[in-house]
This record gives sequence, C-alpha cells and structure tokens, in this order.
Amino acid sequence: MEIKLEDQEQEMKNQGHVWNIICGTVDSSVLKCTIELGLLDALHNSSKPMTLSSLSSSSPSLATLKAENLYRLLRYLSHMNLIAIKEIEGNETFSLTNLSKLLLSNQERSLKDWVLGIDDEHSISGWHELSDYCLSADDAPTPFVKLHGKTLWELAAEVPEVNELINNGMACDTRMVMPAFVQGCGRILNGVKKIVDIGGGTGAAMSYVAKAYPEIKCLAFDLPHVVAAAPEIAGVEMVGGDMFEFIPPADALLLKFMLHNWKDAECIKLLKRCKETIPADNGKVIIIEMVLDQDEDDDDLTQARLSLDLDMMLSSGGKERTKDEWRILLEEAGFSKIEFIPIFAIQSVIVAYP
Repeated sequence: MEIKLEDQEQEMKNQGHVWNIICGTVDSSVLKCTIELGLLDALHNSSKPMTLSSLSSSSPSLATLKAENLYRLLRYLSHMNLIAIKEIEGNETFSLTNLSKLLLSNQERSLKDWVLGIDDEHSISGWHELSDYCLSADDAPTPFVKLHGKTLWELAAEVPEVNELINNGMACDTRMVMPAFVQGCGRILNGVKKIVDIGGGTGAAMSYVAKAYPEIKCLAFDLPHVVAAAPEIAGVEMVGGDMFEFIPPADALLLKFMLHNWKDAECIKLLKRCKETIPADNGKVIIIEMVLDQDEDDDDLTQARLSLDLDMMLSSGGKERTKDEWRILLEEAGFSKIEFIPIFAIQSVIVAYP
C-alpha cells in the first residue's frame, strides 16, 4: 500500500522530534563543555565577531582543541541559538546571541552556575535510576541517597566541592529572582521590621532586601557549615541552626526555592513552625517557588519547571507544585489567607498569612 506524501512528511517530522528527545542529553553536555572551556566568555571578551583561528588562540583551553572539534562544537551551539555564525569579508565569524549572554561568567544575570550544578556527576547519575525509583515503594531512598549513601545536604557538609556547587547555584538563583522580587513585590515588605531568610545560604538573597530596605533587620538562617562559608554582607546577620528545630522569630519569614526540596509532610511541619514563629496579627511567610501551572502557554518555562520537578524527585524526594497543591499545603499548615504574585522569573511569590 502506497503511503501518501503528506503522511510521509508528517512521519519525518515525528521522527525528527523523537530523535531530538533521544539525544536530549547532548544539549546539556555541550552546554557544560562550553562553559568549562570558557568559549562564551572568550567571545564576550572580544570587541568584534571572531574567526575560528582567532577564537582558538584566545585562551589556553581553546588553543588545545583541534580546530575541527571546536568548529563542530560551534556549529551545534549555533543550532541551539547560542552562537551566531556570519560571513564577514569572506571569513566565517562567530559571536554571542542574546541567549548566550545568560551563560557568561561574572555577570549579574547568568545561569552558568546552574549548568555546572545540574550537570555535576553527583546530580546526573540519579537519572539512570529513574525507572527503578518509579517502581519502588513510597519509603524507598531517593536515587541520590541510593548512589551516595547520604542526602545531598549531608554530602555537601562533607565534600567542599559539592557545598560550593550548591552555594553557587543558590547564589545564581538569587541574582535572577531577587531583583524581580524587590521590584514586583516591594509592597509586601512595607511595615516589616525584621525578616529571616530560612535556608538563606550565604546571605545573597538578604543582601538585596537589606540594600532596598535598610530599615529592615535582615537575617540569613542556614546550617552551620553553610553559614561558616558565608562572606560578610553589610546589613545581613548570619545565623546557624536547624530549621526543623528552631527558627529565629521575625514578623516576616522568607522561604526561597527551599520547600521544593521536601515532601508534603515535611513542608507542613516546617510551615506550622513558621506560623508559630511569626506574629498572629501582622506576620507573613513569603515563599518564592515555582508554580507549575503559571504561564502554561510558555512552552519553555513549562518544560523547565516540569524538568526541575523530576530533578527534585530524584535528588531530594521533593517536588515542584501547582497552585492548588500550594494552597492545600498552606491551608493544612494553618494559614488562612494565601496570595499568589507572578514576577519576571521562573518562580512566583506566594505570601501566606496566619
């Protein structure tokens, strides 16, 4: 039976789509390689588009690459829209695109450290356990624990390199989201005298609040080994401890990109402790997390959020949540009023009142 031309064309499109899914890990591997080689930074440091030879000689790491390998890497990056290839005066040249500017070193708005954290060997190995974990019992250890014998946080406390990756990733997230938070949600900080960032890392998030609202006393609260690595930040006090045992009292608590690490029962336990800590009349808990059904018409943001949901399942046993799931979680913890505020970031702001 003869296959119609339109059916053949559709099948080829389908095959192309499936092949891209099959080879999906290539994108992240190429991205990590590009960052490790400093390729994008080399292009950024040039005042004009670079030829293959000028790019190759621009740094020791690139100079060691075979010209053919470098070109093939650039060709793939161009297909990812991370490199622009243009012929100038008879020479093929390479330059950055708007997308690649989000992956540069020493830039305020860069996702470079997320690439290195997500693609680290400790993180990526868990994906090979996905099938087994999906078939496992509810109380089974996560693939991360199965492979490494301890949780991510326990490993970070023992291995400085892992701790640095986590801290850099959280600082990277902070640089992306906190300007959007301060700009879009400043009103919820009006009247706040003291705020504590629970799981506040090295104090980066609080530095934005302290700068925008110098009248607010800002504390960053995290595990002792995290606090020990924190630099001094003007207007930010660092406090070490275990959030499941004690939370410093304040009229506002910040939970930024932290509750997604935990299952519902653990989140409810922590949120109940938060509710007990803040004043009943004017206290608030400010949550900065992904809302899975926010911006559903944006395919890129939706895929990123769904991907990170699976990553949380494998690494910590946590999850990203929908608006309804957040509402149920917070109501179970005893909060009476919940407000969702979209901001210009992959996360949203959720404010919970007693």
